[in-house]
Amino acid sequence: MKYLPQTEPLGDLELPEPRLERPLISFFDLVIQPIARRLGFDEPVVLSPERLVGAYRDFADGKARLIVGFRHAYGDDPQAVAYLFHHALKKAAKSLRVPLRGITHAHFVYGAEVPRWSSAFVGWLLPRVGAVPINHLKMDARGMTRVRKLVTDGPFPLALAPEGHVTHDSESVGELETGTARFALWACEDLARAGRAERVVYLPLSLHYRFGKDARRELPSVLAELERLIGLDRSEGMPLPARARRVAVACMDMLAAHYGVGRGTGQDGAMMPDREALVDAALSRAEGMLSVARAGNQMERVYHVRNAAWAMIFRGEVASMPPLAREIASRSCGEAWYAMRHLETAQILSQVDPRDIPDDIPFDLLVERALNVHDLVERVRGGTLRNRLNRFRKTPVYLPGEPIDMGPYYERYKLDRKASLEEATAAMRARFVDCVAEYRATRDTAAGVEARRG
Repeated sequence: MKYLPQTEPLGDLELPEPRLERPLISFFDLVIQPIARRLGFDEPVVLSPERLVGAYRDFADGKARLIVGFRHAYGDDPQAVAYLFHHALKKAAKSLRVPLRGITHAHFVYGAEVPRWSSAFVGWLLPRVGAVPINHLKMDARGMTRVRKLVTDGPFPLALAPEGHVTHDSESVGELETGTARFALWACEDLARAGRAERVVYLPLSLHYRFGKDARRELPSVLAELERLIGLDRSEGMPLPARARRVAVACMDMLAAHYGVGRGTGQDGAMMPDREALVDAALSRAEGMLSVARAGNQMERVYHVRNAAWAMIFRGEVASMPPLAREIASRSCGEAWYAMRHLETAQILSQVDPRDIPDDIPFDLLVERALNVHDLVERVRGGTLRNRLNRFRKTPVYLPGEPIDMGPYYERYKLDRKASLEEATAAMRARFVDCVAEYRATRDTAAGVEARRG
């Protein structure tokens, strides 16, 4: 690998100052539907729309400051949430006869590393639509201050993913980072200090996809391609859940052999590679290649490895290097690239077990799990989240949960900050769990009606 990007490593990245270019945001209203269709989104559905519309209306009327926390199970969730604010929200408000005047928009919080793996266009666009970057890799006082000011005084609500990363599972809620609760309680503190009467409200938003006829038609060919890549015989007569599970098992068997990971007894009594052991082995391999000390939980280890790899790949001093030093740096860059391949494998396996595909799984969830199997295979082949398969059209389904008034948690915050943060974060997670249960009930009811019609 001879190429060394001439830019600053992420740890020293100068994060762009967010600003609002209102003509650009207004232009979004005109082009959001064609863009959404190009991304594979069909006309969205908002369940319990009165929760979302009511919370946004209170914000617009100056009664409350609003933080919208959305589940981040898929790579394109931010685009889907932008589609919500610029299209589905207005449509829902109109159906409820609740007028929302002017632009409906949100300030998004994004990881400072996003422009690294996305595109130059995304790096140009995000600050111009008022999005604010946060550096996950070190204490980012400047970024935290930016977010704090937006929650208290920003012209639009704040939108962020409390899970902090893509989870790959729309119906299982993991641990949330405490940053969301911290932002909300800081806003309570700032408003109280200024003598302002607005409430601070947190609105949970669960995001799901429904897949249509093209997914039913194309999913077998996707599984057939994965079978070819892994070296499995094609099995057209096998049910789709079993085929997807078979591919996942074979891929993880290959990884277990590569990393020297032993087998344990799975839930069905079969001998299976231990997923946690695979994650640990892949991260350990990457840490060893980059001389990174093991520290913290799995996600902290991921962040440390990624930071070290990027520091070796993105170099600011390339132009001033003598030829031999440049060749050595190129070798280091190649080693870092391979370390990132171990990291990518570990990251997806740390979030989900791709083998978790029961025979009676609902079709929409089967597609999600099959995409996770495809993701795992692609990560092993050298891909990233950017390579996630996006060939199926999908209907975004938004389910806002019951809003949380942060006032009571602020009263506790004044006495015990740590306990208040933990309690507020636990409440936010509980609302996500409630949203998932509500969505499942809605889906199962719809499936029952469809079955009776059939």
